[in-house]
Amino acid sequence: AALGCPLTEDRVALTQRIKEANDIVDVVGSYLNLRPAGPTFKGLCPFHDDQRPSLDVDPRRQRFKCWACGKFGDVFNFVQEFEHIGFLEARELLARRAGITLENLEKNRQGPSRASMLDVMRWAQTQFQECLLDTPHAEAARTYLGERRLAGDIVRRFGLGFAPGTGEWLVGKAANAGMPGDLLETLGLIGKRDEGRGYYDRFRDRVMFPIRDVRGQTVGFGGRILPSSPQLQRDNPPPKYYNSAESSLFSKSEQLYGVDQARDAATKTGFLAIVEGYTDVMMAHHHGVTNVVATMGTALNARHIKKIRNLVQRVVLVFDADAGGDTGVDRALEVFVSQDLDLRVATLPEGLDPCDLFVAQGPEPFRKALEQAVDVLEYKLQRVWASEASQGLEGQRRAAEQMLTILAAAPQERSVKLELMVNRIAHRLNLKEETLWQRLRELRAKRADTAAATPRPNMAENGEDEQLRSAVPARHERELLELLLAAPALVAKASAEVAPDEVEHPGLRTMLDGLYGLHAEGLTADLDHLHGRLDNERLWIAALRLHDEGAAQADPHSAYAKVAARFRERREGRRRQELKNQVLAANDHDSAIEILARLRNPNK
Repeated sequence: AALGCPLTEDRVALTQRIKEANDIVDVVGSYLNLRPAGPTFKGLCPFHDDQRPSLDVDPRRQRFKCWACGKFGDVFNFVQEFEHIGFLEARELLARRAGITLENLEKNRQGPSRASMLDVMRWAQTQFQECLLDTPHAEAARTYLGERRLAGDIVRRFGLGFAPGTGEWLVGKAANAGMPGDLLETLGLIGKRDEGRGYYDRFRDRVMFPIRDVRGQTVGFGGRILPSSPQLQRDNPPPKYYNSAESSLFSKSEQLYGVDQARDAATKTGFLAIVEGYTDVMMAHHHGVTNVVATMGTALNARHIKKIRNLVQRVVLVFDADAGGDTGVDRALEVFVSQDLDLRVATLPEGLDPCDLFVAQGPEPFRKALEQAVDVLEYKLQRVWASEASQGLEGQRRAAEQMLTILAAAPQERSVKLELMVNRIAHRLNLKEETLWQRLRELRAKRADTAAATPRPNMAENGEDEQLRSAVPARHERELLELLLAAPALVAKASAEVAPDEVEHPGLRTMLDGLYGLHAEGLTADLDHLHGRLDNERLWIAALRLHDEGAAQADPHSAYAKVAARFRERREGRRRQELKNQVLAANDHDSAIEILARLRNPNK
């Protein structure tokens, strides 16, 4: 709750029940691959570019900690950080996960919660699927899928649906179900007509492909228009594929189609294969090759890599023989340079796309192509050499320029991987490494100049938290919060001796205000009760760290006495400085003598 709002024991108990119902290993394991490591579990940290499993998940303490980047917290914090949401939304998501009903949700929330958006997406997916499977509207869609050799079991497994072309089919369904039109509009399912005259369906006459996250939750849709749709006869026909609108729930530049279905197989095989289309993914899974996903019409990028590395350490990009190397390889190579990932490229035989290849020849040629995949640098070098080798010295120069321009995008000035890549390019193109490094530095400098000339956003306008940008807190302020969080019994004593405004660090002052407020309301001023008072997840993680540091104190009461004495010393120092200033500003001799007497005798 917002600071200062009443926090009842019922709400505290409910939050605790939600926490107890969501084992942290199960929750984190639903996002990442974890492996046992003694009494804890380990995995790659999703909050930084983890080079080795640095994340510890402790089932005994129900906490996680990354020993590399320092991220730390409980199950609420993990969901907050991973989903980029606040505490209240994380609590709501975890409550629903555990089947716990939350009554009287906070009314002051700005905008829809992630849980409510997921509810709408789940509802819409059900409507589209029922339409495809059971209604006359979808006869043409069922025929189309049959022609694509997509059988009923795979259609059901991937949750395919159909959006009729009437224009207000989903709008009507939503009205009958009492679904909020503004939320459906936010999620890109419906649009508002000109001058506010009601809504219309954004997806019309389209086969609907639900886009699910790694946990199987529908976060968006891709719609493929039927080849027989009358809309294609217009002067300005709509695009063949149409995605959900960008929202806090869905971004096509980070989603992987089929990742929920491919996750287990990817873990077993050790890699993910990435193809280009929805039907390619479905046909691969139908033929038993289930570690296959697709990007949402975008090239592989760093946001994809971050998600992938939580699952596997190797990726195979699959391209048609005719188009491979021209679609996404350069961008993938840029990503590869700076990522701890084994990235390879597979080329399919005879220029067939995966769907056609599976239909014509079954799964073996596809599996063979995956086995014969080469690393992305070697793939690019082969293509560059093939196109430029016959052009003599000028061809070699162009080949070197192509390769170095890609490598210049890597953020590291120099790394082991980059050293090895430059060495390989030098040998392949018969050039000196020193020459390549010099040209690489020039290209980097050119990129830096371009970046410097590009205006950057104002951080303050983007809502950077003032509390978290402030200076390092004074030692005695930090020690006070460590002790109070670790020994709640001291809060009553501190509230009578240390005023909140004596703590200058804004973040620590917020925590102290929260603890004092809990005590004033007759509640236990401990870490769990404070959780509901800190709607800033970074402050909450900081509170967890302070708690653990304070818990190491053998005698918290003695330590508190020393900290309280330091506050009294600072308080007295400020009083004396104020009196000295008054002496200097005194208008007459008698006033100055009186102030000096007060300086000599503080109790007078």
